[in-house]
Amino acid sequence: MEHPPPPNPSDAAEAAPDPAWDLLTSALASDALDALGRRRQCLGPDIRPLGLAQRVVGRAHTVHAVAAAEVSPARPYEGLLSALDHTAPGTVFVFHTGRSDAAGVWGELVTTACLSRQVAGALTDGLIRDVSRVQALGFPVFSRGATPYDSKGRVDVVEELVPVTIDGVRIDPGDLIVGDADGVCVVPAELEEKVISLVREKRAGEREFREAVARGVPVTDAFRTYRVL
Repeated sequence: MEHPPPPNPSDAAEAAPDPAWDLLTSALASDALDALGRRRQCLGPDIRPLGLAQRVVGRAHTVHAVAAAEVSPARPYEGLLSALDHTAPGTVFVFHTGRSDAAGVWGELVTTACLSRQVAGALTDGLIRDVSRVQALGFPVFSRGATPYDSKGRVDVVEELVPVTIDGVRIDPGDLIVGDADGVCVVPAELEEKVISLVREKRAGEREFREAVARGVPVTDAFRTYRVL
């Protein structure tokens, strides 16, 4: 596989979280995308965080994995190791497997490596392992479940920083991943500013709606005024 060049020294600054991301939840991002006509930007409901308190917002660093060609590769984990070396601080490692059940593609040691690089979190449409240890590290990981199987000789990373599609949702490198207890929403990079603007508006409307109904305003009237629910 061809590997991209190592990150520039400025990558850490470029990948720093935008303070506006604090406004985002998967639900609010989805609502904003609905308003923009992008109604299918959330991944399947079986892709869940390890813990309900986990939340991640960051730009996608994508990898594409396939079934391994050999059981005892001469250079095991080669593609994964290269991708980990290139993953910038603040990004979300997106591990596309085509919903493979063959192995746990994420575990304790790759989590430790990502923590050392200040990676924001990980997302896979596959399975993970070392669940208790990963959970103890407090690193946000979203997956479909777990298995004891190792990825060596079962799943190989063959491409990095390429578009991938999970559950019908295209994820380009640099797209914004918003994950929490409700699920995962993908915000295309070109729509990020519009989404954040719409989320600001909706959060303000929700606050006014809550205050109105707390004062005794009928729900129908509050909805008619603030257009949120």
